[in-house]
Amino acid sequence: MEPYILPLIVLALMTTAGYFWGRKKNRWIGGWIAKETEAALQPKDTQYVNIGGTIGYHFTYALKAPFKEAKGTFTLLPRQSILYLPISFLIRRHDRYFLQLYTNERLPGEAHILREDYYRKDPNRITDAGAMRRDRVTMGGQAYVLLWRHAGLDRRLRQLLERLEGRGETLLHFCCYPGNRNFYLYVAPVHGRLEPLLRATAEELKTWLTTGGEDGPGDAKED
Repeated sequence: MEPYILPLIVLALMTTAGYFWGRKKNRWIGGWIAKETEAALQPKDTQYVNIGGTIGYHFTYALKAPFKEAKGTFTLLPRQSILYLPISFLIRRHDRYFLQLYTNERLPGEAHILREDYYRKDPNRITDAGAMRRDRVTMGGQAYVLLWRHAGLDRRLRQLLERLEGRGETLLHFCCYPGNRNFYLYVAPVHGRLEPLLRATAEELKTWLTTGGEDGPGDAKED
């Protein structure tokens, strides 16, 4: 037997075993992400669209008032590919979860919470951030950057962080977009911690809604 044959056989066996292990692992992760999201949001109806096998899903939920609809995507590390997985860890580092909550109610204005280490990687990720007010807060040992356009929104952002204390460290970005009346969350999902994060966030965001009127300039006078 040629000396290179045995290493090739071993590599093929490892790759095959890694494929089945990674596929099973990603199916399990996708299952609990969907289960925890549904438990937190209590949708009236759900729809999932698969993305390339075990890569992830797009989902759409019909929600009870005061929210109207939730749209989201979660994409998972390619655990089924042991050769590409180390590269993916270097590029992405974690599974990704995106959620948008839509409402027909008025929103008080544009505002952001960004985990500081995530924000520092690309400070230009927020359009026109230089025109916004800014602050830095620490909660549970984790630093966050707050950005907002109108007076009063900083208070709402701090209240949301306080509501998430002990469960919000996986939150990378939160935003309130008044133009299309939705809230956006970007999370690094962790088993057993996604549901309490989403549940607490949804409950707190109900206090942001104002029935009727146009999307507003905040809820306090200018400083």
